[in-house]
Amino acid sequence: MSNPSVHTNLLWDIAGIDGLQVMKTLFGDGCDRIAPFQSFETELDHTPCSILRLCESNFRIRWLGEPNDLESMLHSVTKDQRVWVKQFPWLVSVQLPHDLDIVQLSQIAIAKPPFSLPSLASNCAAPARIETLSVLVWRHTLQTSETLELHTAKHSLETLEQSLSMQRSSLLEAIAL
Repeated sequence: MSNPSVHTNLLWDIAGIDGLQVMKTLFGDGCDRIAPFQSFETELDHTPCSILRLCESNFRIRWLGEPNDLESMLHSVTKDQRVWVKQFPWLVSVQLPHDLDIVQLSQIAIAKPPFSLPSLASNCAAPARIETLSVLVWRHTLQTSETLELHTAKHSLETLEQSLSMQRSSLLEAIAL
């Protein structure tokens, strides 16, 4: 099994009264067609990115390009808008290995009702807990590959890594039987 990859500067949050309007200006009407905890893949300035709607006017962008390029584009459309744009220094994205699927993850993660991890569809997210840690589980396509991603606090990484390692050990034992 491969290891999860941890990214600290891929996520940008946009929120505020004009959050939806700013997102529609940048990414099109698709932003208005998704419900909270749903997402879609798109491009901005020929760079792939993922858009996750967190609530009515609150969105998260997973950006694969240069942070300064996105920051510049965001500031050009947020001028005179009632929004804020932030990269939280405490927030990390953990991309799980491809050999760990949603059913296996659901053995250690408990989704907050009414969400269910085993039935989590592609381009959907769910708040969940892994032991005492709060995580956001996001299942989406990233450059044509199905991806399972966890968003959590940076200080939780060690505990998360231990939980994932225990899950992987159990899977290896099951395969060996």
